[in-house]
Amino acid sequence: MPATEPTGPRVLLVDDDAAVAKALAAVLSRAGYRVRVAGSAREAELLLDERFDALVLDLRMPEMRGDALYYLACARQPWLTDHTLFVTGDITEQAEQLIRQTGCELLHKPFRGEVLLQFLLTMAPLPSNRVDLAC
Repeated sequence: MPATEPTGPRVLLVDDDAAVAKALAAVLSRAGYRVRVAGSAREAELLLDERFDALVLDLRMPEMRGDALYYLACARQPWLTDHTLFVTGDITEQAEQLIRQTGCELLHKPFRGEVLLQFLLTMAPLPSNRVDLAC
């Protein structure tokens, strides 16, 4: 099946930076993930009626912080408690403490696409053994 038609696990990607969200979604889609993008926490809330296998979540967003959205998402889809990856450009101790409290992994922006894929593969493995990490 062509990489342009993903059939793998479903990922909800939440980032208020449209350029970052588009780039991350492209990396994940090329690898075989089915990606839904939300540009805000409020938009992501509406998508939580759908089932997702993993959540990639920015911490700092207007309206609602990513950790608050994480707890909301986990209340509705409990398996996301250990299938969530935070991505943030916020390198403050407070940000790291908020994420540590969730028990989730963290990637500091900027990062390479293959690093994102390595984290995601542990949370939501792709159905085939062939994964191109050179994205």
